[in-house]
Amino acid sequence: MADWEEVKRLAADFQKVQLSSTTQRLSERNCIEIITWLVDKKLLDLIFTSDGKEYLTPNKLVNEIRGELYDSGGRINLVELSKVIGVDLAHINSHIHEVLKGNKDIQLVLGQLIDTSYIMRIAGEINEKLAQQGQINVSDLTLQYDLPAEFLQQQVLEKNLGKLIFGQQDPNEPRIFFTESFIARSKAKIRGSLSGITKPTPVASILSQIDISDKLFFSLFDQTVMYGTLTSRMAGAQYIPNVYARSQNEWVNNFYKQNSYIEFDALTRLGISDYKSYIKKQLANDDILFLNSCVVSKNIPDRIEADIDECISSKSYVDLQSTLPSVFNTTDIQLILDKVLTSPKQQQTIIIDSFVVSKAFVEKLSSDCMELVKEKANATVESGKYQQYQIELQASHTRTHKSDDVEEKVDKREERRKKPQAVKVEEVLKSSKSGNKNVDNDDIDVPEKKTVLKIVTADDIRDIIGIPLEEEGIEDLIEPITDYLLPKLNEQGLELAANIYAATVADKTATRRQTHNELQNKLNALISDVRLFEKGIKLLSAELQLQLIKYLLKTLCTDIVTEILNYLSAEQNSTVITDNFTNDQRVKFVNDLPAEYKSSLLILVKSLSGQSIDDFMSAAEGGLTACSMIIKKIDKKKDRLIILNHKHQLLEQLNTCEDLTLVLHLATLVIFTTATQCMIHASGKHVSALLSFLKQYLTEEQYSELTSYHDFVTLMLSGGSEAESAKEKLKEKVSTVKNIANEFKKPGAEKL
Repeated sequence: MADWEEVKRLAADFQKVQLSSTTQRLSERNCIEIITWLVDKKLLDLIFTSDGKEYLTPNKLVNEIRGELYDSGGRINLVELSKVIGVDLAHINSHIHEVLKGNKDIQLVLGQLIDTSYIMRIAGEINEKLAQQGQINVSDLTLQYDLPAEFLQQQVLEKNLGKLIFGQQDPNEPRIFFTESFIARSKAKIRGSLSGITKPTPVASILSQIDISDKLFFSLFDQTVMYGTLTSRMAGAQYIPNVYARSQNEWVNNFYKQNSYIEFDALTRLGISDYKSYIKKQLANDDILFLNSCVVSKNIPDRIEADIDECISSKSYVDLQSTLPSVFNTTDIQLILDKVLTSPKQQQTIIIDSFVVSKAFVEKLSSDCMELVKEKANATVESGKYQQYQIELQASHTRTHKSDDVEEKVDKREERRKKPQAVKVEEVLKSSKSGNKNVDNDDIDVPEKKTVLKIVTADDIRDIIGIPLEEEGIEDLIEPITDYLLPKLNEQGLELAANIYAATVADKTATRRQTHNELQNKLNALISDVRLFEKGIKLLSAELQLQLIKYLLKTLCTDIVTEILNYLSAEQNSTVITDNFTNDQRVKFVNDLPAEYKSSLLILVKSLSGQSIDDFMSAAEGGLTACSMIIKKIDKKKDRLIILNHKHQLLEQLNTCEDLTLVLHLATLVIFTTATQCMIHASGKHVSALLSFLKQYLTEEQYSELTSYHDFVTLMLSGGSEAESAKEKLKEKVSTVKNIANEFKKPGAEKL
């Protein structure tokens, strides 16, 4: 209270000073100090101007703001307002809520004060612009008035629509407003442009002429008189007038009725892109068949079927290309044949290009060749070519199956280890021809086809069938029918040659000679394998060589001796089978043979207990000589073929192998053969030593994978606590090991 009394006293003094003469008034500085003291004591609420020479009360500032808003026409920027009034912008911002409070006519929009009078004024301007232009876009108004699109649309246009602004809002595009007269003019433009079009026209071209937006065009299109249709409601759409569609339909119907088919290219040229849907709609009541290049009525397949029936019944032929329209391609003809050729008809006909030929017609041509086939078959037998062919065939057959009868006495694991030695030439050739991914085609250095004795040649057949076919005017069929008849006639010729040989040449000793020749070929094949295996063994260390030589003598060399002893047993009319004999039993058996065999065969049998392959080979030659057999000369070209066949047989067995242990064994043999171009005959216990030798040919990654696989095999076979875990690891790695063997190539080496 004391302070307040002091204030009253000072106020009285101040008033007294004001009313006194000039000499008694306070100075400007004193007044400033007094005002500052009152403000500091919060006894006065004043706002300083920017220059600090004037003061405003908050109410005065609010009134100033409202006054300036009115003076500026209902819209003023707060920054500009701060400059005009002369106060800091912070004071404007802090008191702006008092200006807006309780006054719905004033709004703050993006730092600007806008009142209702301004909104009503621009609404009137917008209405005038709408009346002049016919339509307006809020986006354009945003640029013109520098106001947010939402504010203009909601607070100006939509709020005053029908009051100050007379028009309509586009239901598809809310930011566009137009007048009824504009819509009427636009409809008239669209109607006029569409009525004058007679061919398919891009909508973009139409819009460029009538100056209407694409959205408005598509929205008003359905409301105009329909003169045609649109292909879509998107950019790139086309307008197709009814007069054009009607002429299209008339042309399609007329052409189809006259020709019973419609070509797809013709429809495309007419401007029909989705021709399948168009045809299904246009020919909905017709029984049609879609082909590759056209659609046909049921009449055409029915006519072709009748022609084929006539061809079969008359034992002749029909050229479909001449009976069908020229637009039909090969695929079209095949589709028609698939429809009309039932299973019985397929068995009675042959399809050659566009010709359907009765099998009876071809059989007639075949019968014309039979006389020549008989003559050629007889000449083949008389010349000895057939006999030579049989010998070569038997030799090939013997090599293919040379391992089928060996090692019955060993256990299953040992038998699996011996399987890689069986090489099938025919399967390798077949794999190379069919592009088997496990066979490297670059490694193939053998003929692609197995040698077959030809009784007749293509020229022989061509000379016979060419005359009647030329007389029929179908000389184009000479080559395909020749290709069709050649294998069949040769097969029949071989049968005739066999019958002739059996009737005229063969005698009671044929079976014996055949057995002798077969065994000779088989033994030569086995001896050749032993020689090639020895070559591979010589690449290894001395200690490992000794082990593998013993294994080779125990297995493959023993098989050779067993074959010879069984042959001699049969020659002596004995029923003794020496397959499971021990070496002592073999010696006893040889001692019971006639003297002409005993000496040579005792040396051969004893060589199995030695440690030299050379000794065995020398003894084998003596044993075969005693049996009236000879060892064939070494042929390095055939050696290459044998090694190649051996490799591919190993690969075939590897790729089909499911035995986790055998996979590593086979893979090691494959890699050895590829790396050294030599064969190796080894058991599973030699795998580790072979891998050590092959390390020089393998990458670190390959060697690591193979040795890791070998370690897991050892763990699995040990049967310990980790055996099951090792088995799972092997299953994961088996594909990797197979891939290494299949893809292995010796760097810089000639391919096998």
